[in-house]
Amino acid sequence: MYLRSIPVLRYFILLIVGIYLYQWYQPQLGQIYIFISTAFILGILSTKINKLRFLKHTIPLLFLGLGLASSYLFDQKNQGNHITKVGKFDQYMAMIDSYTESKPKTYKVTAKIFAVKKGSKWQNVVGETMLYFNKEANTVPKYGEVYVLKNTIREIEAPKNPFEFDYKTYQARKNIFTHQFLREGDFKLAGEMKGWSLLKFANSLNVYTHTVFKEILDTPKQMGVAEAMIGGMKAELDFETKQWYSATGAIHVLAVSGMHVVILFVVLNKLLGLFLDKKKPFFLAAILILLWSYAIFTGLSPSVCRSTLMFSMIQLGTFFRRDDNPVNTLLLSAIILLIIVPNWLYDVGFQLSYLAVFGIMVIYPSLKRLFYFKWKPIRWIWEISAVSIAAQIFTLPLTLYYFHQFPNYFLLANPIVSLVSSFMLPIGLLVLFIAKIPYLGAALGLIFKWLIDILNYSVYLIAELPNALSAGLSISITTVILLFLTIASILLFLKNKEVIYIKLIAITCLFLTISGANQLFKQNKQKEITFHFIPNGWGISVIEGRSATFISTDSLCNEPLIYQFHLKNYYDAKGIKNYKTQKVADQGNFIINYDLGNIQWMKTPNGKIIEKNTPYIVCSENAIKDLINLSEFDGTIILDGSNKKWVVEKIKAEAEQKKKKLVVLYDTGSKTLTF
Repeated sequence: MYLRSIPVLRYFILLIVGIYLYQWYQPQLGQIYIFISTAFILGILSTKINKLRFLKHTIPLLFLGLGLASSYLFDQKNQGNHITKVGKFDQYMAMIDSYTESKPKTYKVTAKIFAVKKGSKWQNVVGETMLYFNKEANTVPKYGEVYVLKNTIREIEAPKNPFEFDYKTYQARKNIFTHQFLREGDFKLAGEMKGWSLLKFANSLNVYTHTVFKEILDTPKQMGVAEAMIGGMKAELDFETKQWYSATGAIHVLAVSGMHVVILFVVLNKLLGLFLDKKKPFFLAAILILLWSYAIFTGLSPSVCRSTLMFSMIQLGTFFRRDDNPVNTLLLSAIILLIIVPNWLYDVGFQLSYLAVFGIMVIYPSLKRLFYFKWKPIRWIWEISAVSIAAQIFTLPLTLYYFHQFPNYFLLANPIVSLVSSFMLPIGLLVLFIAKIPYLGAALGLIFKWLIDILNYSVYLIAELPNALSAGLSISITTVILLFLTIASILLFLKNKEVIYIKLIAITCLFLTISGANQLFKQNKQKEITFHFIPNGWGISVIEGRSATFISTDSLCNEPLIYQFHLKNYYDAKGIKNYKTQKVADQGNFIINYDLGNIQWMKTPNGKIIEKNTPYIVCSENAIKDLINLSEFDGTIILDGSNKKWVVEKIKAEAEQKKKKLVVLYDTGSKTLTF
């Protein structure tokens, strides 16, 4: 049986079960050690006493305990002096420990907190935070700098709109629980970390890469793609470019991933193969050293560390055990990474990277043999297409689950992207080394710029083709599991030709059909109104069946980011196929009439009620500063995200005193009414 050739699989599964269990159970370290010790002792006894041989199955449980232990030790909140446990303090001291990301109005960095000041005493603490330096303060934070900061630190907030991306959980899994927006006077440079460190060196290379590319490239789109592809930095990528690459299934090229490592390996293999014997250990050592040098060069980001270690393990496994199943090596690399950083298990990039490589290992050899073309260019196109198909099959369920879309022309885009990026990556790296050499650096920089333009224009043309993207494909975790079972059953049938797999395919397809029909029935019957929380803005969604109307001002209705961040996931989950906007004026009082009920909207300061019997009044732009004009209104008052905080607090106090029904969207998040 094929699974017997993958003994590492059981240990991998137990490790990830341990990591998931930690999130739900949150055991103490002592309990984890007792579990590990018990499993270890029973395992040892099973090897010494024949009557206890059945206990040998407890040995793999050590990996479950390892998953629990690594998760506990990685979670900084388990430390007694974590920043979230020290109570109130006046100031804190933190060191910048990331590349500086330039935003439109701020510089974004992460910082390691190591001390807080209570009264006149400093106290050692641990923790990390996200800092946003206002550009008007004229300070560009750099890696290694130490700052003393006023304590206006805040906990990162949970999402306030339905199905919105959970940024709080995303950062918490990186041990970042707080953030702070800094203005002039909120911070003071106290010094800089002395000495050499690998991370500091890697960060300096990031800065160097940014400086060189800024000199030779002309447009923001060139800059964004170059930095993302060569250095793994995405700060310069604009929203439109991301959309192009996402719509064509080429988004992976904008992150230093396994594809980049493979390209680099092939180039190094060709070059070093001219001087070194490929069968000698020195050749392999040289390749791996250069690959890890590239990882350091790109800033040791999680994605590049992941890809480089994964590829290094695969190469080592291939070199020392050529007849071994490479899937074992792949899973072993995942085990090592998850022991070091267990929360990478929840990282979308981690999941998709390993599924893609697993798909290529399992399916690609068979796909490649389906067709053979004598002409090398056609054969190369088919091989690239086969790689894309293999990766796409195994990543499809999670791609639909996370991104709710499918690139219909991925087979057209991937050969072009692979061909151009195969030249872009080595040339881009070479540019960084010879940029200062007169004429040669400029000439190579020009070629690099042309390649970026060719790549961007090709992706743009494919993204603009009719029906390039199937969007709104929201699926549940149950559907994800059913899709994986269907894929596995199909592959096992093709391999073994047994009837049992036909039955499994029929069963999973039946459940998928029933689930889809049930979801469609509910969506066609749904009726609801959602009052959205939009920072410094306001908006209402009216959903009837699979149609949605977003009501807001002209500026918000025409802002793509509002739809992308606050509405898209919600509409996808509701199966919305017909979406339109209804624009209302920036000022005035309105009655919005719908079958689901009338909504009164107040946006004129100190305005009066138009209709007393409406069940809801939405107040925006500080339209009311007290409840005098609403004394006769018995419905629910809703304060949206456009009201000032002091106005909200004043009305909250007055509403509590007068026993008025009040909903503050800043506190509760969006409010949904179902009919």
